[in-house]
Amino acid sequence: MSAREAENVRDAVHRERPSWIERGAGFHTLGTPSYLDLTPNSQSGDYHDRAARHRPLLWDRFGWLYNRLAAALVDVLNAPVRFTEWFALPGFHVWFTEAVFTRPRASVHFDLQYRLFDWPDEVDASRVFSFTLPLRVPAAGGGLNTWPVSHATFLEAMRRDLIDSVGDLRRFHPLQYVPYSPGELVVHSGLLLHQIAPSASVRPGDERLTLQGHGIWSGDSWLLYW
Repeated sequence: MSAREAENVRDAVHRERPSWIERGAGFHTLGTPSYLDLTPNSQSGDYHDRAARHRPLLWDRFGWLYNRLAAALVDVLNAPVRFTEWFALPGFHVWFTEAVFTRPRASVHFDLQYRLFDWPDEVDASRVFSFTLPLRVPAAGGGLNTWPVSHATFLEAMRRDLIDSVGDLRRFHPLQYVPYSPGELVVHSGLLLHQIAPSASVRPGDERLTLQGHGIWSGDSWLLYW
């Protein structure tokens, strides 16, 4: 989508601020991320109940955006995609100035939240992906740090006692920076090592706002969720 359309979505997300969930100082979500709300130690409520409460609002306000997203993903993946009533819709991350990273302190990780679900039999958990649609980035820029190493490689390195943690992989693989531009969709396997990239600087009024979600292969199509 265009930068202007991205800014319009950003404004629409802000109009729904009463429905945001505060996740930390300057960090909020609109929607129900499984990596926060389905973990054993979750303090923010039941994932499925929260997802059900958010779904009507998100469809009503952003149904056109979900349709655009689905069409774009069909083009990228060359396969059908669909949403579901059983899992949360893709949702929004909002970071205000005080929460924007200026140093590489965000977690270095693989997207393993799919392991938290009790999937139906037709789901193939070996086929997954993640996506981000940036809607607003700080003036100094924002993006994603990635390293060309898979989760399978990490597990093998751990098995052979070559590393002590996932962070050790950064010593052996070159960092690849993926810049974010408002309105430009970024898709990756989710099982590629990655990290929220810091911004070079922040200034008053800076904001990082993204639409986030995941996909998993189910039967004959990709199931989209958060």
